[in-house]
Parts: sequence; C-alpha cells; structure tokens
Amino acid sequence: MNSQQAKKIDFPDLLQRLGYTPFKTAKGGRELWYLSPFRKEKEPSFHTSFLGGKWIWKDFGDDGGNIIDFVMRHEGVTFKEALSFLRNLYQSDLFRRAGQGANIKSFNQFSFQQHANTNDALNNETQRELEFIEATEIKNPAIISYLENQRKIPIALARLYLKEVTYFNKSKNKSFFAFGMQNESEGFEIRTASDQYNFKSALIKRDITFVQGRELQSKAVSIFEGMTDFLSLLVFRKAEQLNEDAIIMHSVTTYDRTISFLKERLYTKVFSFLDNDTTGDKTTSRLENDLFPSSNVYPQNEVYLPHKDLNQMLISVQNIPLAQTMFASPILGC
Repeated sequence: MNSQQAKKIDFPDLLQRLGYTPFKTAKGGRELWYLSPFRKEKEPSFHTSFLGGKWIWKDFGDDGGNIIDFVMRHEGVTFKEALSFLRNLYQSDLFRRAGQGANIKSFNQFSFQQHANTNDALNNETQRELEFIEATEIKNPAIISYLENQRKIPIALARLYLKEVTYFNKSKNKSFFAFGMQNESEGFEIRTASDQYNFKSALIKRDITFVQGRELQSKAVSIFEGMTDFLSLLVFRKAEQLNEDAIIMHSVTTYDRTISFLKERLYTKVFSFLDNDTTGDKTTSRLENDLFPSSNVYPQNEVYLPHKDLNQMLISVQNIPLAQTMFASPILGC
C-alpha cells in the first residue's frame, strides 16, 4: 500500500476497527465527533470530516491531519511503519472510497459498501468478491507444512478445528485454497498458508466461533482474536479441548457480537487472550467495562509478553521439541 491508497481509507471504518464509536454524526455521515482517542474526556473533542475527496481529522486538544498522521500519532510509529500497520489491518479488504455516493475501488479481494453497522457491511454477501466452494479435511501439503513448521501447530490438532477451504475469486476468475474455521453463521474465516502474503477474509458471513468446553454449561470462557492463538493455548496445555468454553473473534469488528454472546451465556469468568498492541488493550478494556459487574474479566496477555500474541510465543520456542513447549501455567487456567 502506498500513501495515496492509505489516504483513501474510510476513516470512520478505521476508527471502528480500533474500537471507537462516534459520539454524534452530522452532514449525512460526512462529519463525526468522537471522544478523543488520546485522552480521557466526557465531551467529544475529536472531529473527522470528509473534505476534498478524503477524510481528515482534528483533535482540538491535540493535533490533526490525515489518516497516516493519525496512525503515526495513535500507534507511536514512523511514516513507513504506519503504512505497514494499515496494510496489515486491511490486508484482506477491498478499500472503500470514503464519502457518500463515492464509487468503490478495488485494492484487494474483499468487498463491502458503506453501511450504518460494520457487521452489516461484513455480512453483505452480494458485495463479496469471494465465493465459497467447499471445506474438507486438511490434506494440502502447503497448509500442513505451514501450520506445523511456521505456526508450530500439530496437524492432528489443527484438523479437529480447521478445514481446508476452497474458494473462487471473481475478480481473478480463479480458485484458491486456504485453511479456515467455521463460524456461528456457518461461514468460514480463512487465511492463506503464508506469512509472506498474510491474506485473511471471511466467506459467506463474518461471525465469531464458539467452541464448547469440556465442562458442560461452564461459567468460564476464554476469548481469542485469532484461530492460531486458540490452537496455541491447546498446544501449551497439551490438550485437544479446553475445560472452559472458547470464543474466537477472528476480528475486533465482531466485538458487539462477542459482548452479546457473553451476556446471553451469563459467564462469570472471562479470560481474554487478546493481542499485546493498542487495539488489543483497548478491546480488553472495553470487555472489562461492558461486562462489569456481572462478569470478572481476567486479561492474560502479560503471560506472553514481550510477544504480540500466544502463537508468537509458541513460535519463539521453535528450537525446543514441540512436546516440551506444551506447558500449562496456573495463570493460563481457570
């Protein structure tokens, strides 16, 4: 992604992905006000508007600029690192030209138009560039090698929860394969077996995945951002199934769905295994605030510091035989 492509990203969508919702909206969605992402406040001072074919922002107690400036300020990174951050965040998406009535421009392979609700956009099948073909047991050598050698996930364990997914890309007029996990809407969350081209997307519909724990009607649940983090915890515990229930979010855009599911199930203990980054920290804080006082949230991310997530910690011990890395720590348990 270059700077011109980055500046065309829909800024309200970026803020939504980072866990922020507008305090008020004006001018048909072209002007939005937020509580500042940079400090605590009760009245919104952070303003974004669509001008000159792109989104700009102004924090009246701080600074302003374009989307790249915001990422640099928000994440504390350089210009180049900000582009990399956006590239990774939108790797699987077809970026939207921001603004009412604007045309949609393709930069990648995932399409959704502007909707009032992010989940509506994600679930709008008519706008998908990708068509689900089939899901079978993982047999492709490339997927097996990637999971076992790159992600340190034994294939026997992976096959219990993942599938080899074949899909058709309309824009390329070609079929592709990936590994994926079925979600609660009977769609599939997929990703390629490659770290060089880290493509992620959703087929049919985007949703969370719920995995029943060994303890039936458990009042405890563990939450993960991604499927490999869930599988990594199983590797560390030397288990094929968690004692507690599990929810794999697949994307922080499923946050509202996650909260609704947690409240419906009346969990009293929630163990969060989210990423060690700004988005992960903010999502964890939202969980604590939104579930209080009915549920106690126990963040587990300090366990895998300085690594970003559980899978990176598992990968970091790659020179040790897998059997020796399958440890269980009390802090990882319920």
